[in-house]
Amino acid sequence: MNQGPWKAFIRLCEDMSHDQELSAFFDLFFTIEEKETLASRYLIIKALLEDKLTQREIANTYKVSISQITRGSNALKIISHKLKKALTSRM
Repeated sequence: MNQGPWKAFIRLCEDMSHDQELSAFFDLFFTIEEKETLASRYLIIKALLEDKLTQREIANTYKVSISQITRGSNALKIISHKLKKALTSRM
């Protein structure tokens, strides 16, 4: 993936100053399905960080597939301890 456009997109996100502005911005860039996918990924990552439910329980609770949970779990394995700590405290 070409990082230039992705970094530019991230900078645009950072420049959005209000929730309504950011929401409208995301409405422009993401379809409903893409937003639902992001929301599911958020719930999966949050549940994995909380470490209270098994993967099967996460799948049943949030109506997501085991493969989605596995991808989230694998992603958490490669992030820094600092990022994991920041996510845990903010989610």
